[in-house]
Amino acid sequence: MRTKTIIDGFKNSQKFRVIFKGDGSENDIGMYMTIQQMTEQFATVTARTVCWDALIKLSYLRYEAKRKNEEVPTGLGHTIRGKQVQVDLV
Repeated sequence: MRTKTIIDGFKNSQKFRVIFKGDGSENDIGMYMTIQQMTEQFATVTARTVCWDALIKLSYLRYEAKRKNEEVPTGLGHTIRGKQVQVDLV
């Protein structure tokens, strides 16, 4: 039986680099995780939802780029709910 994809357009085992921008200091946090790991390994709900929203936005941008035969983006830097996050395919 095939495992359902968690986010359309990405395999559950695809690796991403996730960076959370701190409060203007040097408190940036970066991690390498698969989508499957993102469902289980964030310590806070805020971090998980900000990352999740960024991945869904990236998935949508990739879908639209493919539909229009444009260059497909591999990453996204965005401010969501007042938090800065960057997600990139590895």
